Amino acid sequence: MNVLKAQRQRCRSRGDTGSATVELALLVPVLLLALLLVVVAGRQVSAALITQDAASVAARAASLQRDPASARTHAHQAAKGELADRGVVCDPFTASIDTSRFGAGGVAGVEVACTVTVIDLGGLGGQRTLSATATSPVDPYRGPTP
Repeated sequence: MNVLKAQRQRCRSRGDTGSATVELALLVPVLLLALLLVVVAGRQVSAALITQDAASVAARAASLQRDPASARTHAHQAAKGELADRGVVCDPFTASIDTSRFGAGGVAGVEVACTVTVIDLGGLGGQRTLSATATSPVDPYRGPTP
């Protein structure tokens, strides 16, 4: 009887020894995976916001021009430059510039589409197309083209 009682006592005294180590060993990979997912999501949102900024910059550049042809040229260059300056590599890159309402009091519209590889954004692979649109008003009081 005393032997069984002694064995039970020893088992009880060991109890939770090492359980914190096991819990930590199980939780660390889960926490690292969660952190990785947050980083990937953040990078993708950042790329989408940069694409929106590029569309806004392009629309503004177009609205400052005097004629539709130069508006299209400057808007395309501005969008491509903004994406390159911010480190977003597009393949392919398209910028559609709407100058149908271009003129005093009108608007210049731009749609930017940028296909990026997801691995550049921290993902596992594949491609994702980011697109954004923006408009900018043309000054209603500016004079005619010189």
